[in-house]
Amino acid sequence: MTWESGSTDQQRLRAGYAVLSIGLMVLVFAWGMAVWRGPQGEGAVAVRHEKLDPPEPDRILPVVGAGMVLSGVCLVGVLALSVVAFLRISRRYRDQILRPPARPSQTAGVWEMHQVPDDLDEDGGGDEGDAP
Repeated sequence: MTWESGSTDQQRLRAGYAVLSIGLMVLVFAWGMAVWRGPQGEGAVAVRHEKLDPPEPDRILPVVGAGMVLSGVCLVGVLALSVVAFLRISRRYRDQILRPPARPSQTAGVWEMHQVPDDLDEDGGGDEGDAP
């Protein structure tokens, strides 16, 4: 069990799969609606204003549907990769924040030994440099 959300990694994985499957269902539903409610025009008009024969739906719909499915799969892939990257970065950041402080090294006391002289003027110089 993790301390920040109160859920196990298995529960998070199940929730992620549920969200991914819902997203894929929405994508398939949108594609189906686009194909079902597609334009049913009388035909395309050419530049010469002559009526052309309508394109065959058997050739157009599979190409459009395949393009929509391919772009949807690409978007879902990018989403999945970004979620994985975000999870790795957030876990590594959390581990870095929660780790214990580093033990002092042998040279850690060097800066503690450095003492500023007490007889410094406001301009940063000592008393020896005042004489002309």
